[in-house]
Parts: sequence; structure tokens; C-alpha cells
Amino acid sequence: MSESWEQRARREAREMEAAIRSALARRQSDLELRAELESLARRPRFQSFPWLWGPALHVRDRVLFRPLILSWLVPVNVTASGKLFDPWKSEYAAALETWLSDADRADDVAVFRKLYGWKLQGLGKLQEAVWREDVTRRFRGAKTRGARHLELSKVEQPLLRLDEATALELDAVDPEAARPFIRQHLPFTQNTWSPSKKPLPMWGTYRERLFARGDTDQAWTVYRRLVSEEMWRRDVMALTESVKAPDALVRALGEHHPEFAPTMAAHVFVELVEKRGRDVVPYVLENLRSVFPRWAGRTSIHGVKNAKALPELLELCRVRGWEDVWAAALRTSSTEETFDTEVRKLVKDADRDEPVARRRLLQVAGAGAEWNLPGLGFARVLPLKDATAVAMYERFPELMRGPFRMHVASGWHAAYPELVARALEQRDEELLDFIASRAATQFVPEHGADKRQKEWTRVLDALAEHYEKLPKEGGVFARRAANALGAVPAFSIWDFDRLLMRNRLTRLFFQRSDDFYLADPLAVRDLLEAPQIHVQALAFRLLGRDSPRARALAMLNLDLLQATLLRPLHRRTRHAAFAALANAALHDVEAARMLLPRMRDTFALPDKRYPKEALVELLAKVLTRWPELRGPSETPRVFSASTKEALS
Repeated sequence: MSESWEQRARREAREMEAAIRSALARRQSDLELRAELESLARRPRFQSFPWLWGPALHVRDRVLFRPLILSWLVPVNVTASGKLFDPWKSEYAAALETWLSDADRADDVAVFRKLYGWKLQGLGKLQEAVWREDVTRRFRGAKTRGARHLELSKVEQPLLRLDEATALELDAVDPEAARPFIRQHLPFTQNTWSPSKKPLPMWGTYRERLFARGDTDQAWTVYRRLVSEEMWRRDVMALTESVKAPDALVRALGEHHPEFAPTMAAHVFVELVEKRGRDVVPYVLENLRSVFPRWAGRTSIHGVKNAKALPELLELCRVRGWEDVWAAALRTSSTEETFDTEVRKLVKDADRDEPVARRRLLQVAGAGAEWNLPGLGFARVLPLKDATAVAMYERFPELMRGPFRMHVASGWHAAYPELVARALEQRDEELLDFIASRAATQFVPEHGADKRQKEWTRVLDALAEHYEKLPKEGGVFARRAANALGAVPAFSIWDFDRLLMRNRLTRLFFQRSDDFYLADPLAVRDLLEAPQIHVQALAFRLLGRDSPRARALAMLNLDLLQATLLRPLHRRTRHAAFAALANAALHDVEAARMLLPRMRDTFALPDKRYPKEALVELLAKVLTRWPELRGPSETPRVFSASTKEALS
């Protein structure tokens, strides 16, 4: 009988504790011990025993073992029986306290911060109060500004918050040193998804100090973080009376705008517009992202509804003729239903006044909001319904091909079967290629009775049949397919093998058309320059084929292929790229001459997963094919017996 997950966890904990104790007890050098522990760290549960190996390693050599400690010190602790416990309240507390004190005396910020946070974690609800006391005591005890910065670095705990009393004490000792720390640890009075039931008090005394010494930036930062919605509303309405100049009013409103989106933002915007008119429009436009759809409850069909007072804001802008504010609010803050309804009305209004309808449609097209993180970004684009998309396509086909095509990007929400049918009737290559670029990344829903499954099957069959019927001669199919694949967004394919099984159009593009792509050099280059890595991998596979055509195209695209030596790639993709590079380098000496220095440089890459054995093979093939390109260390030397020995 197989063991349960609980039994497995207890067994792994028991085995790991025994292995660690054995390693620590064995007589061996520190380097040997580190190597053994690094090997153990690759097994489950090593991170659960820092209370066992941490103090011992610190005593042996805190410098040698420091990287290992920082990599694996995680405050998740279990006993040999697999039960959670707090080692700071056990027989191991003395050793841990000694370790903490030594790190403090040595000013080892990274180790001390981890140990200190680990210790605080066991205090539960008291940890924030204890942390504040420690911050104040250490900051007061430091004699210089540099020492104060050091102490604050040691006790830095990103999730813990200050109160005003602690902030005032820090500010009284050294305002300049305390300023960034206080800003970093301001409390959160609310957030977008779970507003606080009881608003926090405004730090009035601290803000008065800041204003008195001219630090308005810090003062308004504190205000924007701590202000409650009611206080914010009162303050901004008072500004409409006290500040007469429009520029000064917009600047003051921006200083008062809360850090987290207030739920009553649309209400306040309506009141501001009614009171000051166009004077507040720059402020409203800048902060429309504070108004967003809200959860409508389980009884709602669509799950969300418009923010309170957003319909009033839209109507107010419509009545006053403020198309800029109306369009921005609709695109940024409305629900999909509201956006689709307004677009449908504009399309119908084209019968009465086409230039006005076209202008307003252009104003509402595009992304409403963006969220950008390091290496990752999101954009909110409101989709149209199939019927609305068809109506727009029939009246404004150029808008559907242009700014509105992002609003009909097929996905899990819709397949747009009627729009695809109209585009096929019109033989609209541009729109069809765009729709195909999105459809080729979609999984067909598995439930046969599902409406979306039927729609997706219909769309994929129609698109696949359309591309299959394209002439293969003259590169017509290759050009169209490459156009579609070149528009596939980066990171839009996650399970490629499953996608191939479930999507007929994907199979056509990626598996059944290799010979047709090779017939068109421009199509192959488009595939190489595509943002989606699976499309690039298709090009690598094509250029790595054993055929004269593939070799000729590989040499033509050497400028793009050479980058694959140094760029990050998965192992399977890199092997395909190596095959394409081999096709170029083994059949043209100048191509080999250009690639060889880059191949040699690649060996210096620190990536342990890089298939350097395959690179050695590629380099050997090139040097064997072109021996004149060998360097001194790459030329074989054959040592023979001396002449005298040979004659004897």
C-alpha cells in the first residue's frame, strides 16, 4: 500500500534530520561538509531544519557557509517527526540567540535580517509592537547617521508597519535618516479589494512637523496613504472653493488623490465636474483608473457592474459635449457590457451623422489601462460581442482592421464565428490573418455540449479550410501563414504539445506546411523575427533540414541565427538552432568564419544548462569541414619517434 502524503512528509523529515546530524558529526573538512550539505539541500525538507544546521555552520566558519545559509534559511521549521514548532522557544533557543548576536556584532545585515524576521515570526500578533520598540531603541542608540542607516537596514521587515508615535520618535532623532524608512513602512489604511472597516487616524502631528520644515513631498505621501474616503471627499470639495486658479487646483487635487483607488471616486469626480467644469478635467483624466468595475455578487450574470456614479459621469460628459472625458471614462472604467452597448449605439448613429460616429469610435478604441511590472505587463482591452463586431465591420471595415481589431482578439471569452464568416466572404486577408494569429493559440473547450466549444470548432475549421485552399505556388500560402504567425503575441502559448492536439489550425501552421515555408525566403525570415518563441523554433527546424533549400536560406539568415548562440533558449529549441547554424557554417566558409568567434565566446557563458556538449560537436564539425579556420590550440599535433629511434 502506498504511503499518504502525511506519511511521506514525516518520513522525509525523519530521514533529513538523520542525514544532517550525520553530516555534522562526521569528521571532515569544511569544504567537504559544505559539498555534502549542498547535496542534501537538493532533497526535500532541508529548508525545514535551519535550527539544526544553521548554528553549527555559523560556529564552524560563518564566511565559508554564508552563501549556503542565505540560500536555504527559511523560517519553516519541523521536528524529526514532521511537526511544526518554534525553535526560538525550545532547547535550541540559546544557540539561535548566540547566532543572532554574532551576526549583529559583525554587522552582517543579510544574515541578521533573516534571523531577526525568523524570531519575530514566532511572536504572532505581538511582533509588530516588539519590532517598533527594537527600531526605536536601535535608532536612538546609534551615534552617527551612517550607524543609524545600518541599524535600520538590519531591522528592515517589509511587511511590518509603523505607527505615528514610532515615526515621531525616529523623526526627532534624525529626520533625514528616518525619512525613507518611515515612508517605506507607512500603514495601509485600505486597499482596492478589501477596504478597511475602520480608517486609520491621520498622522497630524508628524505632517505638521514636515510642513514646518518644508518637506511637503513626505507630508503629502503620508496623506495619500492614510486618508479615508470621507476625509478625501471633504478636502477636495473644499479645494474647489479655496483654490481659484485652474492650474493650482489641478495640482492640489493631485496632491490629495489617495494612493489606493477609492470606491467613491466616480461620485467625487461628478461633484468636481459639476462645481468647476473643465477646470478639473486634467485631474479627472489622469485618475480615471481609480474608477473600475466592481463585483456584482453571485446573482449577477456577468459578475461585475459599473462603479457607482460612472453612468452619471458618462451622461454628464455626453450632455456637456466632453468627448475626450467620455471616451476615456468608457474605455478605462466601464464594464464590457457598457462598452459594447455604447459602441453599438455609435455604429447605429452612423446613419445619422457618420463623421461624428467615426470620430467617437476612434476615441474609444484601444487599451483602457496598463499595469507594468519588471519583465511583465498587462493591458485592459474591452472586447466586443460578435454581433457588434459584425455591425461595425459592415459599416466601418477599416476601423475593424485597424484600431478595433484588438477588441475582437478571440480568446476564452469569444470566438467571433459570425465576424470570421463575414471576413471570409469578403476575403479580407488582413483581418483574417490577425484573427488566425489569435485563434492558433486557443484550446478548444473540452465539453462537447458547451456553446463555446461549438463556436471554436466552427471558427477553427473555417480558418483551416481557408488557409488550406490558398495556392501553394508563388508563396501565397507561405506569406499568409507567416503573416498570421508573425502576429502571435509573445508568451501566448503555454502548453504547445497539447495545443497541437486540440487545435486544427495550429497543426496546419506548425506541422503540415514546412515545404511551403521553405519556398518563400521572406516568409522564413518573418518566422525568425516573430515575437513568439514557438514560431521562431519552427523557423529553426525549417532551416536545420537536410536540403539544399534549407542550407541556402540558413546562410541568408545568418545575421539572425548567430544570436541564438548567446540568447536564452530552452534546450530543445537551442538544438534546433544549432542544426540551422550547422547548415549555414558547413556549406559556406565565410559563414563559418563569422560564426566561429561567437562559438568560442559561448563557452564562457555561466549557464550550467547550456548544452555545451552539442556546441563542442558543432564546433568540431565546422573545424573539420574548414581546417584552415582552426586556431593554434585547435590544430591536431601528431608526435612521432625521433629519426634515430625510427632507424634503430
